[in-house]
Amino acid sequence: MRSNPGSVLGPGSDGARGYDRGVHLLRSRLLSSFPHGFTTRGGGVSLDPFAALNLGGSVGDDPAAVEENWARLARETGLDFARVRQVHGDRVVRAQECAPGRPSNAERPEADAVLSSTPGVAAVVAVADCVPILLADPRSGAVAAVHAGWRGTLAGIAARAVEALVAEGARAGELLAAIGPSIGPCCYEVSADLAARFRAALGPDVANDLPSQPRLDLWRANERVLHRAGLPLRSIEILGRCTACEPAHFYSHRRDAGRTGRQVGFVAPRPTCVP
Repeated sequence: MRSNPGSVLGPGSDGARGYDRGVHLLRSRLLSSFPHGFTTRGGGVSLDPFAALNLGGSVGDDPAAVEENWARLARETGLDFARVRQVHGDRVVRAQECAPGRPSNAERPEADAVLSSTPGVAAVVAVADCVPILLADPRSGAVAAVHAGWRGTLAGIAARAVEALVAEGARAGELLAAIGPSIGPCCYEVSADLAARFRAALGPDVANDLPSQPRLDLWRANERVLHRAGLPLRSIEILGRCTACEPAHFYSHRRDAGRTGRQVGFVAPRPTCVP
C-alpha cells in the first residue's frame, strides 16, 4: 500500500526553521501499535552541513553533537537502540549481539538488519538515501529494522529479516512492514546495466528502460522482495518520501555529494503482546 506522503511529522515541521523545536518523526499507520519512527533533520544540535538531528557518528560531525542528538531521541522515545555497522550485505543480527551502551562504530557487529524481541530495545538502521524498512509481528511482538541499498536489495536483505522473524515464531503472512524515506524513483538515476539487473531479478516495473536516463524504484523493488517472502501487499506500507527531493527534512548522500548526516528508522517490540 502507498501511504499518504504527509504521514505524521512531529513538532516544528516547518523545515529548517523548526530544527530546534523538538525531535521530528515520521510514523507508519500500519505500525501504529509499535514504538517506531523515521527521524528527519529536525530537533537536533548539529551545525551545517549536518543540521540538525544528525545520527551518523562517522560522517565528520562533532561527536558531542551526535551524542546529544541520540540522547534527545532516547528521551523522546524512552527507548534503547540496538545499532550495527552497516556493510551493504544480507546479515541479520539479534539485538543481544549488539554491544551494550553506546559503542563506537568499530565495536558494533557488521550487519544490515537487526531483530529485537525485548520491549524497550529498538532495532535501528541509519540511512541517507538507502531504504529503511521496519518489520513487526503483531502476534509475537518481535520486530526488525532493515537497511537496503541497491546491493542489499538485490541480496534480499529484507527477505533475510523476514526469515529471521519466522525463525523466532512469526508467520510471514502476518507480518507488517513500513518502507521509509529514501531516494525515490523520481531521483535515483542508475546505469543501464544496473537497471537491467533489477528488472531481471525483480520485475520490469522496478526500473525504467530508458537508455539515456535509467531510474530505479527501490521502494517497489523492496516491496517485491517482501511480497515474495510471504507478506501480503496490503501489509506493506510505502511512505513515499524522497530524501533527495526534500532537503529541509532529509539528508541525502547523493544530493549533498557525500557531505551530509544520517537519519534512522527504528522499531521496538510492544510493551505487551497479543497472545
